[in-house]
Amino acid sequence: MQPRQITSVTLVVLVTLLPGCATHRAEIGQSDVVKSFGVSDMTLADPHLDHIFAWIPRDRAQTASVAEALVYIELGRAKEEVGTILCGGDWLINSASVDSIGPYPSTAPVILGGYPAWYFHVSNKPGLAGCPAMPTETLYRELGNRLPSWITVRAAAARAGDDPGTAIASTLRQH
Repeated sequence: MQPRQITSVTLVVLVTLLPGCATHRAEIGQSDVVKSFGVSDMTLADPHLDHIFAWIPRDRAQTASVAEALVYIELGRAKEEVGTILCGGDWLINSASVDSIGPYPSTAPVILGGYPAWYFHVSNKPGLAGCPAMPTETLYRELGNRLPSWITVRAAAARAGDDPGTAIASTLRQH
């Protein structure tokens, strides 16, 4: 088997096993309160960190564990594709995770369709390693372009010339 096939099979097996071994298993019941996390939550996020915002459709993930796994699977797939195309096959690696929120039952922002979702937000120290020859802005843009519409990646504010605080940010996409 080729390495890509082994990775794909491994990810499928892990996603299948996650609901049975996870310690954090939120399930939606009729009495559960659904919190709305929206675009305003994105603007309040620390501008000094990289962020991954996801509104995983509940019809794709029955539990919080599966929703979280889907985010990491999609990120891994997009990083592999960007690394293969732009970085000579090198893998893009995020910096250390600082904080995460969720997955929690929520409703996706109206711009995404307002569907029942799991909200998941991860904050990382800034930067992507593994492709030093490519500008950071290009890496984040290409990564964002390869993700499903329910995942948004926002890079930390970066110095661009003499203008501190110029953000390299992805935006919510409508599909």
